[in-house]
Amino acid sequence: MARKGGIDRGICQRKGRKGWWVRLYANGRQQWFRCDTKSQAKALYGRLKADIREERFFPEKFAPRKDITLRAWILRCLDGSTNRGVDNERRYGRRWSLLLGQRMLADVSREDLRQVQAKMQAKLKATPKNAPKNFQSKRLWSDATINRHFAFLRHVLMLVVKDGKLTQNPVSGLKFVPEIKRTRFLSSAELERLHQVM
Repeated sequence: MARKGGIDRGICQRKGRKGWWVRLYANGRQQWFRCDTKSQAKALYGRLKADIREERFFPEKFAPRKDITLRAWILRCLDGSTNRGVDNERRYGRRWSLLLGQRMLADVSREDLRQVQAKMQAKLKATPKNAPKNFQSKRLWSDATINRHFAFLRHVLMLVVKDGKLTQNPVSGLKFVPEIKRTRFLSSAELERLHQVM
């Protein structure tokens, strides 16, 4: 094993991550492999370097399994959630499970998410039966609600990236919908109640 200034080359401990890591450059790309101990990391580094020299290196052999559906991953994340807004998270999780739940994690693309975002923006509330002719349906979801759905999905997929099942979060490059900030004034009944409390 080559040592550079007393430090083992190609293995390290990454900040904020457990275990020892092997860093390897193959085919012009940097790749990381996690090991439990330093000796495992040294052995893996030596074996991988030998495979590269002998042109037998196949990174997919060491890649983590990605055959888990989005629905299964969301359920796994919600099981351990202790957030105050867990009820909202469950609602967002149900909606994403209906929309893209059958997809494998690796198959969720940014283009799919853009299409879902556009459909959510275009979806209108159902028109009542006795509505007048000039009745205009309102949108089913506000811009803020759509953004909360995508913020939840971004968080869930970031956990997938941290777990090593994806290399990049598809939500990270997606632009969120600009939200309209509204100024709300108290009604006279609310002012009266506030006056009584004070």
